[in-house]
Amino acid sequence: MRFPQNHSPQDHRVTPLVRRCKYWVLLCLSLVVFTWGNLTLPAQSQTVEVDEPIDRSTAEVVVNGRRVFDVRGVADFTPLERANSINKRLREEVQKPEPPNIEVVVDEETGLVYLQSQGEDGEDLIATVTQVDLSRPGYRLEQQAEDWANELEAAIRRGQLERRPNYLRRALLYSLMVLGIAMTIHLFLRTFGRISSRFLTQWFTTTTGPFTVWERPITFFWRLGLISLKGGLWLTFAIYITDLFPELRRWRHTIATLLTAESITLGDNQYSALRMVLLLALTIGLWFAARLISRLFRTYILRRAQVEARLQDILSALVQYVLLFLGIIVLLQLLGIDASSLTILASLLGLGIGFGVQNITNNFISGFIITLERPIQVGDFIKIGDLVGIVKQVGARSTEINTLDKVTIIVPNSRFLESEVINWSHGDSISRLRVPVSVAYGSNISQVKTALLEAVKRHPEVLLRPEPEVWFQSFGDSALNFDIMVWTGEPRKQFRVKSDLNYAIEASLRHYDIEVPFPQQDLHLRSPQLDDILELLKQQSIGISDGYRSIPSPYIPPATDTTAEVPEDPIEPPVEQTVDPKSPLPDFLVNLDLEALADALQGPQGITLQPHPEEPDSDPTYFTGTAAVEWLEQKRDYTHEGATLVGKWLLHKGLIATTIEGQDFEASQALYQFYQDSPAALEKDIESPSDPVISNQDITEGDTEIKTEIVVPNPNYRQDTTH
Repeated sequence: MRFPQNHSPQDHRVTPLVRRCKYWVLLCLSLVVFTWGNLTLPAQSQTVEVDEPIDRSTAEVVVNGRRVFDVRGVADFTPLERANSINKRLREEVQKPEPPNIEVVVDEETGLVYLQSQGEDGEDLIATVTQVDLSRPGYRLEQQAEDWANELEAAIRRGQLERRPNYLRRALLYSLMVLGIAMTIHLFLRTFGRISSRFLTQWFTTTTGPFTVWERPITFFWRLGLISLKGGLWLTFAIYITDLFPELRRWRHTIATLLTAESITLGDNQYSALRMVLLLALTIGLWFAARLISRLFRTYILRRAQVEARLQDILSALVQYVLLFLGIIVLLQLLGIDASSLTILASLLGLGIGFGVQNITNNFISGFIITLERPIQVGDFIKIGDLVGIVKQVGARSTEINTLDKVTIIVPNSRFLESEVINWSHGDSISRLRVPVSVAYGSNISQVKTALLEAVKRHPEVLLRPEPEVWFQSFGDSALNFDIMVWTGEPRKQFRVKSDLNYAIEASLRHYDIEVPFPQQDLHLRSPQLDDILELLKQQSIGISDGYRSIPSPYIPPATDTTAEVPEDPIEPPVEQTVDPKSPLPDFLVNLDLEALADALQGPQGITLQPHPEEPDSDPTYFTGTAAVEWLEQKRDYTHEGATLVGKWLLHKGLIATTIEGQDFEASQALYQFYQDSPAALEKDIESPSDPVISNQDITEGDTEIKTEIVVPNPNYRQDTTH
């Protein structure tokens, strides 16, 4: 609990504590007032019919929301069963339009006395009067029955009157008037609270006296009292409104009956839900009260007595726990709850603590151990894991640490007992700092030591006793490694001190011309087979180019050499001829994307593949020239001649391959394969899978160009190409 810590005039706003607690206070006051209003005033509602009877000495008979008399149990009927039966008949009587007429009937044969309602629909039995219902000893049954009949007639007349429209209109008018009055009083209390809070703040600021030290508790309780008045005002309004309307009054008593029914069994005793709710509410109030008292005890007694801070935490925590323990025992006795009946509940709670909340219990026990042993205290500068900061508060479950970045971190108490904690403030606050420094090989060691000591001794946070020291640690790969050991009395400033020392060391080394090295490495590559690898790559590239250039031409252009003699015998082998490489191609072949076309031929809508006729069990990787031409005619709208020419161009570019060496593409049953399925492609993948891909570009060696010729079947066509 924290009170305002300044005395400025702007302190009239509600404190954070009041804002946090006002809802709990309103809840507690609501329960208390509601309980008082329902337990001290006469029962004013219709009893709820309960399926399972509850063992009570008496039960209320109510009419239209108001109690008439009580009944007791008879024979096999409990008081509540009798009351429910009578109340059910009375509700029917209230609904009738004619005035009530209840008569007393004595059965001469059995000697029983009845109460009957005489109406237009006939006679209705309402209740039976027995000896247990006599209000005083010596009273006759007929007299008791007459008294009940008179009370019931008056209650029924009143109930019929309250259900008339005139009464309901008046009740609604009264409700609006009372609502306006309640709102006016609420606004008055709100304005009065602001003015009084402002006045109290100004008075405590300008006045010096014995009450000045009690400013925060006085202000807190004053505002708490105003909140209680507002809560009581609206609870009174709610009770008054529910009392005006019969249905609201009946529902109010329904809730009260359910809450007051002793339906909770603990041991051999039974308790009502209302009693348990009151116990919970009073326990919460007890928690806040014990916390408030422990804070006041610490603030106005322990601090004024100048008790050590570590003991203040221990004593205030002990006072809070003792008050809670004693207060709970007193509450149990006041509410009539036997503490021994809570044995089962305590066993279940212990089982839950053992399994469900063991981490919370571990943190609570760890907090208690930390409070007693005091390995860390408020104000200590510590490091736990990666967290470095100042301890702000040691609580029962967790500890608050304020880091160097001014960020508050909540750390469970169990971490302080389960892991290593560095506490620079524990015991002697003097601690040593280690600053590593490296210098280049060849530096003067004595000069290095002098430069380092001059740099650190000038810093104001470095202690001269114990004296700073320079330790030669090791010979590194590229430097001589030193450690500077200095002492400081302010561990909280160690990071800033190290930064300042690094600045000073760098300036001192530069002043003495001492070099600070950086890692250097020389990389030597030796590859005696590099020339052989390059020669092998050249040979492979030449071989790939020659194999690629041996593909036959896809079409037969007209011969440009008119002087060449054509032999008469067509069986002669083809003659290589040189033609102009700039011979024109058809327009649709110049702009044709052959790779996309080849992908379409192999796609889901492409050519249907088949196995080799001589090997029916082989994979379907072959297609006929006729199938390819038909597909191009159907899917690409080529003519028969154009489709044949496209097939030749695909064969020439190596995207498809023939099964017979030297065969050109034609629309026949000749078999063809796509390049990736051909034996040449598979053989290349097996023999040299890691060979680089050599593009069909210029290949030069020194200043010599490599010229190749493409051999075509037509003896009149020869193409000389330079690559």
